[in-house]
Amino acid sequence: MCPAGTGGGLGRPNPLIRATGWEGMVRWPTRRTAGRAPGGTSAFPGHNGAAERLLPTSRLEAFSDGVFAISITLLVLELHVPNGHEALVRALGHEWPRYLGYLVSFAFIGGVWIAHSNMTRFIKAADPTLMRLNLTLLLFVSFLPFTTAIVATHLFATVLPLADDTVLQPGSPAERVAVVLFGLNLTLAAFMVYRVIRYAARTPGMAADDVAEEELQAFARERRAAALFQGGATGLGAFLPVIAIVFYLAVSLVFIVEPLRRVRIRARASSGRDESAEPSGPAPGP
Repeated sequence: MCPAGTGGGLGRPNPLIRATGWEGMVRWPTRRTAGRAPGGTSAFPGHNGAAERLLPTSRLEAFSDGVFAISITLLVLELHVPNGHEALVRALGHEWPRYLGYLVSFAFIGGVWIAHSNMTRFIKAADPTLMRLNLTLLLFVSFLPFTTAIVATHLFATVLPLADDTVLQPGSPAERVAVVLFGLNLTLAAFMVYRVIRYAARTPGMAADDVAEEELQAFARERRAAALFQGGATGLGAFLPVIAIVFYLAVSLVFIVEPLRRVRIRARASSGRDESAEPSGPAPGP
């Protein structure tokens, strides 16, 4: 089929289009690629090959937020409603390992979401490598409902009721495997948070500006420390599973508190600079 405004060959006007007066008004849509002008040249002069591979962050943020929300929602499905004949308070008390696992995973996923949101504030674009790293992070986050159910089912099988002489017991092999598997999932997710932020900080043209690049580098160092601490807690789970769960919860809370603390510090520093930059009023007269 020939384009509107031409005949059987290129360059020959179509008499029907000319007769109806539509010549010059009917056009075939031009298919454009991202960062390209209609003529095939770059729509953004001065861009190199690396810059042309950058992508908007809207798809990365939307997909990631959806996975975080679904993963947190799936966690609550493991909380069972007691339906036995015993007292409700006592039945709820028997389910407290599930509540603890839910709290740890909820705090961890919430902290990862906050860290991810802070990272996207400091970048202006993404590239395919960042997309793949982010997808790997979401893989480990989406796996958390499964490992949470495992640790909630097998943890405290031999140490209930909790007491001073039972908390420090090594527990059964099933307990140790469940806690280590849960911790390994948390460690890999924490490590991927560090890798995603570190890659964004070190890739030229990805950070919004020099200040944002410095913030990302400092943020990456904090995430590395959190991932190492999480890995150490996972190793502890092979010997003291109950104590390891407490460390898991502590790391998860750090994931939530630390990004918010940094935002507060930056806000105070920014307001202090603004106040110091304000011109002083006129000097009082004699």
